[in-house]
Amino acid sequence: MKFLKKFNETNIDIESTKPKDSVYDQPIIDQPLNKNHKGLIYSTDWESELPKMMSINYHGKILDFKKSNVMLVGDLVEITYTSYPENPWGEPDCLEFDMYFVKDVNTNKHRIDVDITYGDLVACEFSIEAPNNVHVIQHTTYKSKFDPSNTVFALTDESLDDFIEFLNKFPKMKITRKDMRFLDQYDNWSE
Repeated sequence: MKFLKKFNETNIDIESTKPKDSVYDQPIIDQPLNKNHKGLIYSTDWESELPKMMSINYHGKILDFKKSNVMLVGDLVEITYTSYPENPWGEPDCLEFDMYFVKDVNTNKHRIDVDITYGDLVACEFSIEAPNNVHVIQHTTYKSKFDPSNTVFALTDESLDDFIEFLNKFPKMKITRKDMRFLDQYDNWSE
């Protein structure tokens, strides 16, 4: 308790604790949402740009999730969706998008590394460099090296379109549906 009291009395400026000249000081959304919004990762305004609902196709079942929690942890943004309405018994109730923002100081290029987790299953990992260079690390749908059973974890059509629209709000991103075929619910992608 002494520490908390001391911390509260010091009036530490949170803004001054952010790393200088880092990805956090770079705009992450091309168009400001309002005149006071700078589009920085530390701004909470960009959260309103996230899809409110996401739906997945998992083993042929369509499951819906509602935006829940958005947390900043260092260079990681954790975006959590919880089942809505409640998923059937035995199905995970959490869908999470972890986004790591990386800036190469030598080339000044920005990269977004994305992990999608459904319950305890790491369903997909990929990275994106502007404008549309998508590198798939792993996926767990048709033709997966990690899940050769051809089970399906995919975003539904509307959710995939919403996710692509969100990604395209980042600087210089021009992602298309074709670039993200590994996340759709059709057997139309191979590495």
